[in-house]
Amino acid sequence: MAATHKITPHLWFDTQAKAAAEFYVDVFPNSAIHHLTVLRDTPSG
Repeated sequence: MAATHKITPHLWFDTQAKAAAEFYVDVFPNSAIHHLTVLRDTPSG
């Protein structure tokens, strides 16, 4: 039996990161957003 590998993607966007992540969750079956980090004191935050 072949080994199953888990993929943990990390996305980085200058703006609209949450909207992009929500789009990917809609596109890929059985996907979910498990953690979201917002950096407020940055130029893009």
